[in-house]
Amino acid sequence: MSRAPATVWLLLGSQEPLQNWFAQRELPCLVVGSCAPGVELPSVDADFRAACRHAGALLRRRGHREIVLIRPEGEFGGDRESEAGLREALGERPEARLRVLRHRGDPEQLAELLGRLLDAPRPPTACVVARAVHTLTVMMVLLRRGVRIPEDMAVIARDDEMFLRHTVPAVTRYTASPVRLARSVFNAARQLAAKERVPGTVRVMPQWIRGDSV
Repeated sequence: MSRAPATVWLLLGSQEPLQNWFAQRELPCLVVGSCAPGVELPSVDADFRAACRHAGALLRRRGHREIVLIRPEGEFGGDRESEAGLREALGERPEARLRVLRHRGDPEQLAELLGRLLDAPRPPTACVVARAVHTLTVMMVLLRRGVRIPEDMAVIARDDEMFLRHTVPAVTRYTASPVRLARSVFNAARQLAAKERVPGTVRVMPQWIRGDSV
């Protein structure tokens, strides 16, 4: 007699408290995103660590020494992995410095925080921006202040959205195939529902899109 499939919960981009709640109760659960530190649940996400390691190596080869990661506040696993990937890339060059700018997500605060960095004695010459919509805000702030892209500031978007394909200059960015991500989520959820095995950590490598912003 075949077993009835289990109900599988999908957690979309959730943070640590909700992930821990499911982990402690050992419910069939798949995180669509990355797990918080200390949470052991199966998950499917883009490989932000590898993408940002690539971005850091690219910026290092272009001679950048002052680099900033611009990311939202909160402990989202993908943002943590992004920072780790950049530190791995820059760790080979002790003269390179990575700063992390955390913001609430509203454009006014992001513009204010970025302005402070630009006015610092050693302003950044390159930035990696988590979330495509915040990349747009960053570029508008830079252009308003007369900062040329990429001559004065290189900009790399960790994520992709359709509107980034219409910017001038074209944004250098990474894009994870929606088809591959959806297929990975489906396969992992099917395995959990069928009680075949725990799928573990699945990462989809994003594709690098060459632009004119670096």
